[in-house]
Amino acid sequence: MSTRTVLITGAGGGVGGAAVHRLHDLGWEVYAGVRRASDADRLPGGVRPLTIDLIDEETVEAAAKEIAARTGGRLDALVNNAAVIVEGPVELVPPDDWRRQFDVNVTGQIAMTQAVLPMLRATKGRIVNIGAVSSRMSGPTFGPIAASKAALASVTEALRTELRPLGLAVSLIEPGLMETAIFEKSRTDRRATGWRGDADTRRLYEGVTAKTAEFNARSTARPVDGTVKVIVKALTARRPKTRYLAGRDARMIATLARLPDRVRDGLLLRSLGIDAATYGE
Repeated sequence: MSTRTVLITGAGGGVGGAAVHRLHDLGWEVYAGVRRASDADRLPGGVRPLTIDLIDEETVEAAAKEIAARTGGRLDALVNNAAVIVEGPVELVPPDDWRRQFDVNVTGQIAMTQAVLPMLRATKGRIVNIGAVSSRMSGPTFGPIAASKAALASVTEALRTELRPLGLAVSLIEPGLMETAIFEKSRTDRRATGWRGDADTRRLYEGVTAKTAEFNARSTARPVDGTVKVIVKALTARRPKTRYLAGRDARMIATLARLPDRVRDGLLLRSLGIDAATYGE
Protein backbone atom coordinates (compact mmCIF):
# COMPACT_ATOMS: atom_id res chain seq x y z
CA MET A 1 0.00 0.00 0.00
CA SER A 2 1.68 3.24 -1.13
CA THR A 3 -0.93 5.58 0.39
CA ARG A 4 -0.39 6.16 4.09
CA THR A 5 -3.39 5.65 6.35
CA VAL A 6 -4.25 7.53 9.53
CA LEU A 7 -7.05 7.53 12.07
CA ILE A 8 -7.74 10.88 13.75
CA THR A 9 -10.20 10.97 16.64
CA GLY A 10 -12.10 14.11 17.60
CA ALA A 11 -12.37 15.11 13.95
CA GLY A 12 -15.45 17.20 14.67
CA GLY A 13 -13.40 19.69 16.70
CA GLY A 14 -11.05 22.49 15.76
CA VAL A 15 -7.70 20.71 15.89
CA GLY A 16 -9.03 17.37 14.67
CA GLY A 17 -10.95 18.86 11.78
CA ALA A 18 -7.98 20.96 10.65
CA ALA A 19 -5.66 17.94 10.90
CA VAL A 20 -8.05 15.87 8.80
CA HIS A 21 -8.08 18.51 6.07
CA ARG A 22 -4.31 18.93 6.12
CA LEU A 23 -3.44 15.24 5.95
CA HIS A 24 -6.09 14.65 3.29
CA ASP A 25 -4.51 17.43 1.23
CA LEU A 26 -1.12 15.75 1.67
CA GLY A 27 -2.46 12.54 0.14
CA TRP A 28 -3.10 10.45 3.22
CA GLU A 29 -6.06 8.11 3.41
CA VAL A 30 -7.83 9.60 6.42
CA TYR A 31 -10.25 7.87 8.76
CA ALA A 32 -11.97 10.56 10.82
CA GLY A 33 -13.49 9.67 14.17
CA VAL A 34 -16.54 11.82 14.97
CA ARG A 35 -18.83 11.54 17.97
CA ARG A 36 -21.97 12.52 16.05
CA ALA A 37 -22.78 11.47 12.50
CA SER A 38 -23.72 15.09 11.69
CA ASP A 39 -20.09 16.13 12.29
CA ALA A 40 -19.11 14.17 9.19
CA ASP A 41 -20.87 16.77 7.03
CA ARG A 42 -17.92 19.15 7.50
CA LEU A 43 -15.29 16.65 6.36
CA PRO A 44 -13.74 16.88 2.88
CA GLY A 45 -14.75 14.42 0.20
CA GLY A 46 -12.75 11.23 0.21
CA VAL A 47 -12.31 11.18 3.99
CA ARG A 48 -13.89 8.15 5.64
CA PRO A 49 -15.93 9.14 8.72
CA LEU A 50 -16.31 6.72 11.62
CA THR A 51 -18.69 7.29 14.53
CA ILE A 52 -16.56 6.88 17.67
CA ASP A 53 -17.60 7.64 21.22
CA LEU A 54 -14.55 6.95 23.37
CA ILE A 55 -16.63 5.97 26.39
CA ASP A 56 -18.56 3.44 24.28
CA GLU A 57 -16.18 0.54 23.68
CA GLU A 58 -18.47 -0.99 21.05
CA THR A 59 -18.03 2.03 18.77
CA VAL A 60 -14.26 1.92 19.31
CA GLU A 61 -14.04 -1.75 18.36
CA ALA A 62 -16.43 -1.32 15.42
CA ALA A 63 -14.27 1.51 14.03
CA ALA A 64 -11.14 -0.62 14.30
CA LYS A 65 -12.82 -3.51 12.50
CA GLU A 66 -13.98 -1.25 9.66
CA ILE A 67 -10.48 0.13 9.17
CA ALA A 68 -9.03 -3.39 9.19
CA ALA A 69 -11.54 -4.54 6.60
CA ARG A 70 -10.75 -1.61 4.30
CA THR A 71 -6.96 -1.66 4.67
CA GLY A 72 -6.23 -5.35 4.97
CA GLY A 73 -5.33 -4.94 8.62
CA ARG A 74 -2.75 -2.17 8.16
CA LEU A 75 -2.73 1.34 9.64
CA ASP A 76 0.19 3.76 9.49
CA ALA A 77 -0.77 6.21 12.20
CA LEU A 78 -3.17 7.01 15.02
CA VAL A 79 -3.74 10.56 16.27
CA ASN A 80 -5.50 10.46 19.64
CA ASN A 81 -7.00 13.93 19.59
CA ALA A 82 -10.53 13.61 21.02
CA ALA A 83 -10.89 15.16 24.47
CA VAL A 84 -13.17 17.03 26.84
CA ILE A 85 -12.37 19.76 29.35
CA VAL A 86 -13.74 19.89 32.87
CA GLU A 87 -12.88 23.04 34.83
CA GLY A 88 -13.42 24.06 38.41
CA PRO A 89 -12.00 24.00 41.93
CA VAL A 90 -11.12 20.51 43.11
CA GLU A 91 -13.59 20.77 46.00
CA LEU A 92 -16.53 21.78 43.81
CA VAL A 93 -16.29 19.53 40.73
CA PRO A 94 -18.72 16.60 41.16
CA PRO A 95 -17.18 13.10 41.14
CA ASP A 96 -19.18 12.16 38.03
CA ASP A 97 -17.48 15.01 36.15
CA TRP A 98 -14.06 13.84 37.32
CA ARG A 99 -14.92 10.36 36.03
CA ARG A 100 -16.06 11.74 32.66
CA GLN A 101 -12.82 13.74 32.39
CA PHE A 102 -10.71 10.61 32.83
CA ASP A 103 -13.05 8.29 30.91
CA VAL A 104 -12.63 10.35 27.73
CA ASN A 105 -9.13 11.81 28.09
CA VAL A 106 -7.37 8.75 29.46
CA THR A 107 -9.33 5.50 29.38
CA GLY A 108 -10.85 6.30 25.99
CA GLN A 109 -7.43 7.03 24.48
CA ILE A 110 -6.14 3.72 25.82
CA ALA A 111 -9.14 1.81 24.42
CA MET A 112 -8.69 3.36 20.97
CA THR A 113 -4.98 2.60 20.98
CA GLN A 114 -5.53 -1.00 22.07
CA ALA A 115 -8.09 -1.52 19.31
CA VAL A 116 -5.77 -0.48 16.47
CA LEU A 117 -2.36 -1.56 17.76
CA PRO A 118 -2.30 -4.84 15.80
CA MET A 119 -2.70 -2.79 12.59
CA LEU A 120 0.01 -0.33 13.67
CA ARG A 121 2.41 -3.16 14.42
CA ALA A 122 1.89 -4.45 10.90
CA THR A 123 3.29 -1.19 9.48
CA LYS A 124 5.65 -0.22 12.33
CA GLY A 125 3.48 2.85 12.48
CA ARG A 126 3.17 5.89 14.72
CA ILE A 127 0.99 7.04 17.59
CA VAL A 128 0.55 10.75 18.30
CA ASN A 129 -1.26 11.69 21.51
CA ILE A 130 -2.53 15.24 21.93
CA GLY A 131 -1.86 16.28 25.51
CA ALA A 132 -1.67 19.77 27.00
CA VAL A 133 1.07 21.84 28.57
CA SER A 134 -1.16 22.16 31.66
CA SER A 135 -0.01 18.63 32.51
CA ARG A 136 3.33 20.20 33.48
CA MET A 137 1.90 23.05 35.56
CA SER A 138 -1.63 23.11 36.89
CA GLY A 139 -3.38 25.86 38.81
CA PRO A 140 -6.69 27.05 40.25
CA THR A 141 -9.72 25.54 38.44
CA PHE A 142 -7.50 23.57 36.05
CA GLY A 143 -7.15 20.48 38.23
CA PRO A 144 -9.41 18.07 36.30
CA ILE A 145 -8.10 18.75 32.78
CA ALA A 146 -4.47 19.05 33.92
CA ALA A 147 -4.68 15.80 35.89
CA SER A 148 -6.14 13.91 32.92
CA LYS A 149 -3.45 15.23 30.59
CA ALA A 150 -0.74 14.35 33.10
CA ALA A 151 -2.12 10.81 33.20
CA LEU A 152 -2.14 10.69 29.41
CA ALA A 153 1.50 11.83 29.38
CA SER A 154 2.42 8.94 31.68
CA VAL A 155 0.52 6.45 29.51
CA THR A 156 2.27 7.85 26.44
CA GLU A 157 5.66 7.36 28.06
CA ALA A 158 4.85 3.75 28.94
CA LEU A 159 3.64 3.08 25.39
CA ARG A 160 6.74 4.68 23.94
CA THR A 161 9.08 2.40 25.84
CA GLU A 162 6.94 -0.70 25.28
CA LEU A 163 6.66 -0.20 21.53
CA ARG A 164 10.11 1.15 20.68
CA PRO A 165 11.71 -2.32 20.44
CA LEU A 166 8.94 -3.26 17.98
CA GLY A 167 9.78 -0.33 15.69
CA LEU A 168 6.80 1.90 16.51
CA ALA A 169 7.23 5.59 17.36
CA VAL A 170 5.07 7.32 19.97
CA SER A 171 4.94 11.11 20.40
CA LEU A 172 3.16 13.47 22.76
CA ILE A 173 2.16 16.95 21.59
CA GLU A 174 1.51 19.55 24.29
CA PRO A 175 -0.25 22.65 22.93
CA GLY A 176 -0.98 25.86 24.75
CA LEU A 177 -4.24 27.82 24.49
CA MET A 178 -5.88 27.43 21.10
CA GLU A 179 -8.84 29.00 19.28
CA THR A 180 -11.35 26.19 19.67
CA ALA A 181 -14.87 25.85 21.05
CA ILE A 182 -13.86 23.34 23.72
CA PHE A 183 -13.75 25.86 26.58
CA GLU A 184 -17.17 27.27 25.72
CA LYS A 185 -18.54 23.73 25.70
CA SER A 186 -16.96 23.18 29.10
CA ARG A 187 -18.75 26.24 30.48
CA THR A 188 -22.04 25.08 28.95
CA ASP A 189 -21.63 21.66 30.55
CA ARG A 190 -20.83 23.29 33.90
CA ARG A 191 -24.01 25.37 33.81
CA ALA A 192 -25.95 22.18 33.15
CA THR A 193 -24.37 20.06 35.90
CA GLY A 194 -23.59 22.68 38.55
CA TRP A 195 -21.22 22.37 41.51
CA ARG A 196 -21.16 20.04 44.48
CA GLY A 197 -21.04 21.36 48.05
CA ASP A 198 -23.28 23.65 50.08
CA ALA A 199 -23.98 27.30 49.35
CA ASP A 200 -21.27 28.59 51.69
CA THR A 201 -18.62 26.40 50.06
CA ARG A 202 -19.66 27.48 46.59
CA ARG A 203 -19.54 31.16 47.62
CA LEU A 204 -16.04 30.63 49.00
CA TYR A 205 -14.73 29.94 45.51
CA GLU A 206 -16.71 32.58 43.58
CA GLY A 207 -13.79 35.01 43.53
CA VAL A 208 -11.35 32.31 42.41
CA THR A 209 -13.47 31.20 39.48
CA ALA A 210 -14.10 34.83 38.52
CA LYS A 211 -10.37 35.66 38.59
CA THR A 212 -9.41 32.65 36.48
CA ALA A 213 -12.20 33.42 34.00
CA GLU A 214 -10.91 37.00 33.68
CA PHE A 215 -7.36 35.77 33.15
CA ASN A 216 -8.46 33.30 30.48
CA ALA A 217 -10.42 36.04 28.71
CA ARG A 218 -7.28 38.20 28.58
CA SER A 219 -5.08 35.38 27.31
CA THR A 220 -4.30 35.18 23.61
CA ALA A 221 -5.50 31.96 22.02
CA ARG A 222 -3.48 30.77 19.03
CA PRO A 223 -4.90 29.40 15.75
CA VAL A 224 -4.99 25.62 15.59
CA ASP A 225 -2.76 25.65 12.49
CA GLY A 226 0.39 25.68 14.61
CA THR A 227 -0.62 22.48 16.38
CA VAL A 228 -1.63 20.87 13.09
CA LYS A 229 1.84 21.60 11.68
CA VAL A 230 3.36 19.83 14.67
CA ILE A 231 1.05 16.83 14.17
CA VAL A 232 2.21 16.55 10.55
CA LYS A 233 5.83 16.82 11.68
CA ALA A 234 5.37 14.03 14.24
CA LEU A 235 3.82 11.81 11.57
CA THR A 236 6.34 12.47 8.81
CA ALA A 237 9.74 13.21 10.41
CA ARG A 238 12.32 10.50 9.87
CA ARG A 239 13.04 10.50 13.59
CA PRO A 240 10.06 12.09 15.37
CA LYS A 241 10.58 13.68 18.76
CA THR A 242 9.09 12.02 21.81
CA ARG A 243 7.54 15.32 22.93
CA TYR A 244 6.58 18.49 21.11
CA LEU A 245 5.53 21.82 22.59
CA ALA A 246 3.10 23.66 20.32
CA GLY A 247 2.89 27.42 20.72
CA ARG A 248 4.86 30.18 22.40
CA ASP A 249 2.71 30.06 25.54
CA ALA A 250 3.30 26.32 25.81
CA ARG A 251 7.05 26.88 25.77
CA MET A 252 6.73 29.63 28.39
CA ILE A 253 4.64 27.46 30.73
CA ALA A 254 7.07 24.57 30.30
CA THR A 255 9.87 26.91 31.38
CA LEU A 256 7.91 28.14 34.42
CA ALA A 257 7.17 24.54 35.39
CA ARG A 258 10.87 23.99 36.07
CA LEU A 259 10.91 26.61 38.83
CA PRO A 260 10.72 25.52 42.51
CA ASP A 261 7.11 24.82 43.45
CA ARG A 262 6.67 27.67 45.93
CA VAL A 263 8.22 30.22 43.59
CA ARG A 264 6.07 29.02 40.71
CA ASP A 265 2.90 29.00 42.84
CA GLY A 266 3.52 32.56 43.97
CA LEU A 267 4.08 33.80 40.43
CA LEU A 268 0.95 32.04 39.22
CA LEU A 269 -1.30 33.35 41.99
CA ARG A 270 -0.01 36.90 41.53
CA SER A 271 -0.62 36.74 37.78
CA LEU A 272 -4.17 35.59 38.46
CA GLY A 273 -4.71 38.21 41.16
CA ILE A 274 -5.66 35.58 43.72
CA ASP A 275 -4.88 35.97 47.42
CA ALA A 276 -6.61 35.28 50.75
CA ALA A 277 -8.99 38.20 50.21
CA THR A 278 -10.24 36.57 47.00
CA TYR A 279 -11.94 33.93 49.11
CA GLY A 280 -13.95 36.50 51.06
CA GLU A 281 -13.19 35.03 54.46
